[in-house]
Amino acid sequence: MYTRRLLQLLGITLLFLISAPHTYATAVLQEDDARLDNGRLIEAEQILNQMTPEERIGQLFLVTFQGDQAARDSDIANLIINYHIGGVVLKHENQNVTGQGDLQNIPQQVTTLTNDLQRLALLGISSSIVEPTEEAIDTGLVPPTRVAPASSSHIPLIIAVSQEGDGYPHSEIWNGLTSVPNNMAIGATWDISQAAIMGDIVGQELSSLGINMLFGPSLDVLENPASLSENVLGTRTFGGDPYWVGQMAQAYTTGVHIGSQSRIAVVPKHFPGYGSSDRALHVDVPTVRKSLEQLQIVELAPFIAVTAENNNQFAIADALLTTHIRYQGFQGNIRATTNPVSFDQQALSTLLAQEDIANWRTAGGVLVSDSLGVPAVEKFYDDTGQEFPHRLIAKDAFLAGNDLLYLDEFALGSGDFEAELANIQDTISWFQERYEMDASFQQLVDTAVLRILQLKLKLYDDNLSPNNVLIEQEANLQESPENQEALSDLAQNAITLIAPSPSELVARFDQPPSATDNIIIFSEVQSVQQCDICPQQDVFSVTAIEEQILSLYGPTSSGQISPEQISSFSFSALDEFLAEGGEPILYPTEPITNTITISPDATPTAEGDLTPTPSATPLPPDAYLVQEALPNANWIIFGLTNNSHDTSTLSNFLAQRPDLARNSNVVVFAYTVPYLLDSTEISQLAAYFGVYSKSEPFIDSSVRALFQELPLTGNSPVDIPNVRYFLNEQTQPNASQQIDLFVVNEDGEPLGLSDEPLDLTVGDTIRLQTGTILDNNNNAVPDNTIVTFNQRDLVEGTLSIIAEVPTENGVAQLDYLLEARTEDGQFQITAVSGDALISVEINISVGAVEGAAQLSVSTPIPPPTEIPTNTPIPTTTPTPTITVTPIPTTTPTPTPLPPPPIEPGVQISLPEIQVFLGMMLGLAAVAGTNLFFTPSKVNLTHLIGRLMWGLVGGLLFYILTLLAFEETAVFLTLGNWSGLISTLVGGSVGLSLYQFFK
Repeated sequence: MYTRRLLQLLGITLLFLISAPHTYATAVLQEDDARLDNGRLIEAEQILNQMTPEERIGQLFLVTFQGDQAARDSDIANLIINYHIGGVVLKHENQNVTGQGDLQNIPQQVTTLTNDLQRLALLGISSSIVEPTEEAIDTGLVPPTRVAPASSSHIPLIIAVSQEGDGYPHSEIWNGLTSVPNNMAIGATWDISQAAIMGDIVGQELSSLGINMLFGPSLDVLENPASLSENVLGTRTFGGDPYWVGQMAQAYTTGVHIGSQSRIAVVPKHFPGYGSSDRALHVDVPTVRKSLEQLQIVELAPFIAVTAENNNQFAIADALLTTHIRYQGFQGNIRATTNPVSFDQQALSTLLAQEDIANWRTAGGVLVSDSLGVPAVEKFYDDTGQEFPHRLIAKDAFLAGNDLLYLDEFALGSGDFEAELANIQDTISWFQERYEMDASFQQLVDTAVLRILQLKLKLYDDNLSPNNVLIEQEANLQESPENQEALSDLAQNAITLIAPSPSELVARFDQPPSATDNIIIFSEVQSVQQCDICPQQDVFSVTAIEEQILSLYGPTSSGQISPEQISSFSFSALDEFLAEGGEPILYPTEPITNTITISPDATPTAEGDLTPTPSATPLPPDAYLVQEALPNANWIIFGLTNNSHDTSTLSNFLAQRPDLARNSNVVVFAYTVPYLLDSTEISQLAAYFGVYSKSEPFIDSSVRALFQELPLTGNSPVDIPNVRYFLNEQTQPNASQQIDLFVVNEDGEPLGLSDEPLDLTVGDTIRLQTGTILDNNNNAVPDNTIVTFNQRDLVEGTLSIIAEVPTENGVAQLDYLLEARTEDGQFQITAVSGDALISVEINISVGAVEGAAQLSVSTPIPPPTEIPTNTPIPTTTPTPTITVTPIPTTTPTPTPLPPPPIEPGVQISLPEIQVFLGMMLGLAAVAGTNLFFTPSKVNLTHLIGRLMWGLVGGLLFYILTLLAFEETAVFLTLGNWSGLISTLVGGSVGLSLYQFFK
């Protein structure tokens, strides 16, 4: 049943393990990608050359529109056919997603809408007026009823949507699709495969509806969350560590591309990042006090992760969404008139000039502006609120470097779509006029349109024909069992125990809620509407936690909890109770009697009497029920879903009624961000859990955590200062670990698994590799964590640093050269990183004479607590040998340096004597050769001179051989014959040189 999801997970896992191009059906080898991109550029240029100026200008604009249909006579049809807009953005508040009032019909309604929009762009017709024939779709021809050509080039629309997870308010489609969680919930797993699976689900489902652009994911780094204002980012970010946000971004982007078969353009936001912002972007233009260097370290890092060249092409974003923010220190002295980065040509150009981003941009990367009609932009251009200079706003955004201009709420104030429509049409017409008059503007437009055309060709695999763009209707995907299983897995992996520690939690909770306990639950109703004609639906109900408890542990399951034990109230009811200031709520003021009244429409009974209808007994107010229930509660559970109201009510309860909190187990589930409570409030809780998402699988996981059925493996992806949880500490190497150290081959496979030693020669290089170094959250440390390789000379007692190597995927490698020595030596190599000071030891013995060497890796054997101070070198095996020995985990302290060694005595081994005798024999041979070949009549001076040249040459070459210079070390491989042969060679050279110089 889960075959497809398992296959996808396997493929995604392989992607990140081997960092190679994915073997999806549409994938090609990396060298072929460049060829295809070049061919796509040529095709885009051909299309551009066929386009009129009006068609080119229209491609620059993404617009919003009203309604859930795209009839031929609608406003959006006019913009598509006559203004040639490049795309649209679907929003639920514009009534684009309605299902005609039936929530289950939403996927079908959205698919019909997207198909009609594309028909208008490609054929100039809509199914709501004229249904095109199959022949028309296949050939590009249209029925005679067509009124006006859509475009001479038949270019499909971009149809974009925000779908950030967790439903309302940051997703546009809440029904009929899998309710994926928000980014922070994904980040809490610290598992890139989970991010890839969620991206896969989003990509598959959105593409099945005809949507081809995703505004997301958010790559903002929540660096200091507790200091930010309410609802700035919340759970929309993957976390607060730049490296891990980048890793999650790559995985999520990969998943979207694979799930959609590359038919969705991924547009991460909000470039260049506003995680350090102190206010909501759509309210005012924030100012962040950061320099470019600081941006490179934090804000820009995740964006570089999805734009830099990558073996996994699916991990590269198609576009970036620029944001309205100012950076003091980067843009200079910020004033009220300083443009946001999204409108600042110089600032945006500097950011785009960063090497990795520049290469991505050159390859066709697209920039999409954030909404140009948000209150922040309106206020920036006219803080009096009297004017909305729509032309100037669009022009500044385009000249700054944005290719696609997102026109939403594009008028003074909001909700006046007629004014917005007029401004959109006027802006496009004004751009057309400027294109005709301004050559430099024309060049900028053509360059931007070329990028947009390349993107559209990429989305449809270079086939823009209607039969390839239009899609078939698909059934509701919400009940996909594979997707629900994936959500459940993620929810259980994400849930985090924020306080207390795991060991203390066990001490506090000797057992979960039982049949003798009373449970009170406080949460808040959140009801929303997908559209104006849609029914109200609860995002989170007051009884959501209670219902899940009874579902898992109630009478129909384990029978552990009965309905009578649980009472659920809203935070508003608790507010009313606290408002009394501890005074008792007196209710009822008069005794309630079960009076019977006769209804006017009562009917006779069989006996002819009237059937009495009991009058409705008034229920006591919720505040009274809270008052009566709290003193008897063994467990008080708070489900936080609203950042401000829920947290304020909880804080008031803990401050005003500590007596009630002390007598119960107070448990808080944060179905939102995990950092809102202060230290005092947390100290009053029995347990504080980070759940991050309010969807059903996460409610299920929170209840299971309460009943101690989950291992609680999640960790917060953001700082929680009030429990002293900081990411810069959590992502450091874990001090209690032992770092594995291996000798590996070129493929990274450890050697020494068999009994056969590896033959080596002095001068060879061995590759040392650490195991995966873990951080304090038990994840691989971030890339570029420094690992120091140390070498200890066991003879001389010195310790030196060989190299400092950055990690990649948690692992560090070092190539170590086996150097020849004038004396035998013993060395020990270890690896340390941060506070992780214990590692497996590589022990090396190097012989000074023999050139041959052997390398073997033995099974780690715990060494003695003290390293022997003067380990003798075996006289019979003067060759390099390597053994691997771990330091016991029971002694987590660095092995002390050995005491100063005792000066070793002179030891001459048999092989050394043999080499020396070979040298003497060689000198004798050189002298004999000199005498034999010297004429009898030569004078004595020449005889002695030639002899000395020969002897000196032989001795010199012998010495150079022992010193193992690159040119002479080869003689060491001859073993015992090395002395004789090297002396003969050197002597022959000396004799020859004498003849030359005499």
